[in-house]
Amino acid sequence: MKIAIAGFQHETNSFADSVAARRDFDRPGGWPPFCTGAEMARIISASGTPAAGAMAEASAASVEIEPLLWCIGLPSGPVEDAAFEDIADDICARFRAALDAGIDALYLDLHGAMATPSLPDAEGELLARLRRIAPAPFPIAASFDLHGNISESMVRDCTLLDCYRTYPHIDLKDTGARVMRRLISLLSGTPAPVLAYRAVPYLASINDQCTFSEPTRGLLAFARQMEDGEKVECVSQFFGFPLADVPDSGPSIIVQGHDGAAVEAAADAMLAQWIAAEPQFATRLLSAHEAVAQAMRLCAAGGAGPVVIADTQDNPGGGGTGDTTGMLRALLDGGAKGAVLVHIADAQASEAAHAAGEGALLDLAIGAGQSAQYGAPVEGPWRILKLGSGSFTGIGPMYKGNPIALGPVALLERDGVKVIVAPRKMQASEPGLLLHLGLAPEALPILVVKSSVHFRGAYQQMARAILPAIAPGAVEADLLRLPYRRALRKPARTDSLQA
Repeated sequence: MKIAIAGFQHETNSFADSVAARRDFDRPGGWPPFCTGAEMARIISASGTPAAGAMAEASAASVEIEPLLWCIGLPSGPVEDAAFEDIADDICARFRAALDAGIDALYLDLHGAMATPSLPDAEGELLARLRRIAPAPFPIAASFDLHGNISESMVRDCTLLDCYRTYPHIDLKDTGARVMRRLISLLSGTPAPVLAYRAVPYLASINDQCTFSEPTRGLLAFARQMEDGEKVECVSQFFGFPLADVPDSGPSIIVQGHDGAAVEAAADAMLAQWIAAEPQFATRLLSAHEAVAQAMRLCAAGGAGPVVIADTQDNPGGGGTGDTTGMLRALLDGGAKGAVLVHIADAQASEAAHAAGEGALLDLAIGAGQSAQYGAPVEGPWRILKLGSGSFTGIGPMYKGNPIALGPVALLERDGVKVIVAPRKMQASEPGLLLHLGLAPEALPILVVKSSVHFRGAYQQMARAILPAIAPGAVEADLLRLPYRRALRKPARTDSLQA
């Protein structure tokens, strides 16, 4: 038994003023680099990706794998058509060669919310091309991100599939292993499952999708009750990525099993739960200055652990630039001494800090290089407290094992407020960067992270309090403010998100 493995991921924010070029898939911050063949097997098997879990599961079952290609681009605006075509063609060519060599199945590590200017359903197009190379019943299995905007064509061309069950995503490897286990069972004689697809008729803000809280926690619990392993084998709930302005944007449900009537009934029951939950997708968020003031009051009251403020609208994991300055200005305006912001992507400031050296003053304005529409750079002078290479291994629950290379990083301070600068952006859900610069996150009074939800995986347990906040940025929290043109579903019925 021999199974080919490939991965191609991107989460596309249609409203972000950026694009993903081919080079953006080569060395993405926080994730493994573009890799193929034997190098892919070595790099990916040591990472925290779904493909790593799939490889481990195959190895445990003594199944041979054929690594084809794996890459990821950090969330941004659309993937350039040329970049998609280059990588998709490469995957298809390697797949043809693997078929000629006698593989029995294909496992794909996908996201589900990739779009190009010409292809609003890029993964659906990739799967269609692979299906033309190997028509059904050749087994093609795929794992997806929980934020996938899943189309009926994706479901049609997959033999079986599943997605993460957590947000923050702390079950990536488990998901890959689960899909590989089902694929191996299929190759061992288990019949292919029946699949039922349901589209949830609204969009849900990513700030409301955390699986630590309602309504998503209850939706996942309801699904688990229906998975009996016989009639209903798998209930996958995709929360959707609502910042993708494409026809299939939004949550969806895919039920798989071996009893058609039971599968359809489970899909209907799950859809009814989502429809009933719509009014609960209504998080209220603080302004940046309100969040800083509340954090300082909590610090004054005493207690253990940091107050964590989430700069939700400059989340690099949702297409943010990672260099907006609204939260940094609020910290300085509020006199939040001891606070640390992680991090601002500013290559010029990083280079200047390393040229000047630790202890020096850096008279340079930082941030806003890619986001001038959201605010101006923040002027210095900045004291350079600590320098680092920016190369370390992820230790948090999402990036654990991933080689991280941000380039030369620096810890700066002005008026008692600290900020990390780095040449490249990365969502602030990995404590390894703080430790790399000599900071213990649990000992900080206030920690500001450019993240929407993923930071909770690393900081939820240690935090004294968590304050999601709004400062200007590309990852819009209030979906009613977005000028949708192609999405067929409307935002969930909520009040204004700003308190």
